[in-house]
Amino acid sequence: MAVSPDVVATALNELMPSYSELFVKYHPLLEKVLKGGNMDRAALKGPKRDFAVVTDGPGTVTEISTGSEVIAGGRRQNAHRGQVIAPRLIYAFDVPGKDLAEANGEMDLARILQHYPELALDDFHTRISNQLGTGNGTGVGGFMTLNGTTAFSNFTPQGESRRGILQAVAPASQAQTIHNLVQADVAGWSNQYQDITSFAVDGRSQMRKAYYAASRQGKTLGPVDLMLGDEASYLNYIDDLDDAVRVVKIEGDKAPANVRQGVKFLDADFYLDDSIDVAAQDSAGNNLFSTAAQDGMIYGLKTPTWYQFTLGHDASKETKGDFAVRGPFRIPDQDVYRYELVLMMGMHTTQLRANFVVTGAGTA
Repeated sequence: MAVSPDVVATALNELMPSYSELFVKYHPLLEKVLKGGNMDRAALKGPKRDFAVVTDGPGTVTEISTGSEVIAGGRRQNAHRGQVIAPRLIYAFDVPGKDLAEANGEMDLARILQHYPELALDDFHTRISNQLGTGNGTGVGGFMTLNGTTAFSNFTPQGESRRGILQAVAPASQAQTIHNLVQADVAGWSNQYQDITSFAVDGRSQMRKAYYAASRQGKTLGPVDLMLGDEASYLNYIDDLDDAVRVVKIEGDKAPANVRQGVKFLDADFYLDDSIDVAAQDSAGNNLFSTAAQDGMIYGLKTPTWYQFTLGHDASKETKGDFAVRGPFRIPDQDVYRYELVLMMGMHTTQLRANFVVTGAGTA
């Protein structure tokens, strides 16, 4: 019995919540933001969203000596408005009508799902992960990138050219516009940074300096709890450990085991992120990472300062949501049915100073 294209669409709609769970577990940052409760669904009003940024204490202190003092109240001018843009990304894939016509029963339907939509989702996830780590996700340049080390990072939400979030220079030298806020105009709107000359000499000490510098910012939110490094940086750290305590952050029955493995660095989970490609170049041959970052790149993130927003699982409203399914559409003059996966998601941090970058960790 042939499988109807609508049956495939129905199966996809039922599987999408678990596929979305797999997506957030595919990247540790997305998983920690979700687990921390900092993901808003059905909260989007247009592609742009403003959010509050307070880079220092919002008040003042008055010491009372006689009881007649005037209390110096009022808001200090540390409040600013950042802006994040949620790109609308549509991943389209085709299923041959011949495969549907020759299918028989549940096993054949399962194979069709495995060969087409599941591989499509894997490709979609990989592209977004590459965009997050390096800024070279094919076709998903509107999604945020952590890589702000060079001007060549491919980050263009809604056609606007924007800078990646974290920069590999000292805070005093950071002079970019991040989340629509000019760093020179907002005190404290910069990430922490350290550089390693040789991992065997000062690798762990430089990592600790950056970790503590970022963890001291916004202390009520805890320490830096997530680190992501390229392969050379991660392996150098592993080799330098006397005893590696591994962490595996996989829960539930909908995601495969061992999507990501990591080790502990102080109170942070340090993960190897193969989407951080320090040798990557753009189409014009420009390096996507700075010279220092090409010797190894580690991002340190205090995930309670990170937020995501999406329209959620709502395929009934023009499929604007979190991996909503659209289709099937019959392609004219072809025995092919097209399906589309729709994602509209934004991500931002409210405290750059609570995050860090370490370069040079890939040096011996």
